[in-house]
Amino acid sequence: MPVNANSQESSQLITELQKNRELWRSQPLKNYQYNYQQQCFCPSPGNTPLKVSVKNGKITQVIDLKTNQAIADLTYPKTIQQLFQIIAEAIEKKAYEILVTYHSTLGYPTRIAIDYQKMLADDEVTYTVENLSKLD
Repeated sequence: MPVNANSQESSQLITELQKNRELWRSQPLKNYQYNYQQQCFCPSPGNTPLKVSVKNGKITQVIDLKTNQAIADLTYPKTIQQLFQIIAEAIEKKAYEILVTYHSTLGYPTRIAIDYQKMLADDEVTYTVENLSKLD
């Protein structure tokens, strides 16, 4: 159920964010990969499923899962740490609705859905993270 960040429920969002951010930081994962998608009213590679590789906190490779081709723009997808920051900023900006699902054992966000303004069309954005695994 979406949470209205203007309500008292925003404190619940902050508590969940802090708890899961700490859980994520406690993981021994410095190098990892995951499937990532940002669904929005935005240009490509938006709405494209991507495989993202992260080493020491920096994105090192992005593969378009539809074409299996590398994407040169490593700034488009977000690292897990950047996704936590997006959640924090949405809470701070008092987004109209925020829905976050966290991985139960690792703490990273698996789905973030944000609607920044109630009456504004096309400002919604959803981020998904799936199949996170350790890289050697």
